Amino acid sequence: MDLNYKVTPIFPTCIHSLEIDNFDTYRDQLIKESYQGRDEDPIGRKLSNRGGWQSDQVNILQCKSETLKKIIIDSLSGFLPMSENVSMVIEGWKNINFPGSFNVKHNHPRSNLSGVLWIKAPKDSGNIVFTSPQFFDKFQELYSYNDEFKLKSNAYMTYYFIPKEGNILIFPSSLEHEVKKNESNEDRISYSFNLILKHEE
Repeated sequence: MDLNYKVTPIFPTCIHSLEIDNFDTYRDQLIKESYQGRDEDPIGRKLSNRGGWQSDQVNILQCKSETLKKIIIDSLSGFLPMSENVSMVIEGWKNINFPGSFNVKHNHPRSNLSGVLWIKAPKDSGNIVFTSPQFFDKFQELYSYNDEFKLKSNAYMTYYFIPKEGNILIFPSSLEHEVKKNESNEDRISYSFNLILKHEE
């Protein structure tokens, strides 16, 4: 029997990616400031991180690093998918993941979107892995698709991104994710943030 087949994916989970131009000009300063922050607060906070160091979460306007503040505000001010009447509250924190450290699966309550800027990302320093919100309900369906269909439709149970210095990834805060173990012999450094979206009348 001849069939005209097509598939229409609906209700997407949107992962946004931004690449900062000339990031090399900011990289060393951001690395230096990250270690300065750790030296000022060696304990840091413990949430999803296992090993490594994490700073307190602060509003981007209170961030001590003018370089980081400019990068984040400039990048998100021109965030193309957003309507003109949407404003954002941005709160973020720095991460230093030592060799062997990782982040367990978690999400980010009390925000709408979350993101990460990779500042230092050696090879094999740990991918960010997202879990499908339909992992349980659609396990058998997703498991049954052939590789060609999965590739074309991204119909996976999990999906990962390799960290790249100067890239920002933005995703729904409700989406469960983890950061794999840093298998390199160097630190991985990043800045994570949450966005609260507000509609202006």
